[in-house]
Amino acid sequence: MQAGDTLMDKNIGLLDKYFEESKTPEKNLIAKTVVLEMHSLGVDGSTQTNQVHVPLITLVPLTTTRIEKATLTADFEMEIVEGELQLDFKNRSAGGLGIGGLFSKPDKKKIGRLEITIAPQETPEGLRLMVEAYESALKRQIS
Repeated sequence: MQAGDTLMDKNIGLLDKYFEESKTPEKNLIAKTVVLEMHSLGVDGSTQTNQVHVPLITLVPLTTTRIEKATLTADFEMEIVEGELQLDFKNRSAGGLGIGGLFSKPDKKKIGRLEITIAPQETPEGLRLMVEAYESALKRQIS
């Protein structure tokens, strides 16, 4: 759950990274942009310089915010104490026999293995559509 929350926070962080609050009373978010000078040929063959406002969000790959794959494997002992499941992640000696080895009392604890796999999430539809709209506006400025 924490990994999912971290990923969600990272995606929400896109708003802070690529958008800023407007200076109007409504506090709308507007895209952070950079201004690039582009040179083009005019109808008469002369060189013209145009300023293009490029939203920063159109310049970065959105795939960097996703977790491709991470696997965590942990060995643990588990035991129910007073109706609650308790997990112990301490490192045991070889063979799981504990310090006493073969001559120790049988352990009531069970050995378990936990494996968590975190797979990539798809880019949210709203974010994808928003970036496509900014890219479309950028293309109109350049054309």
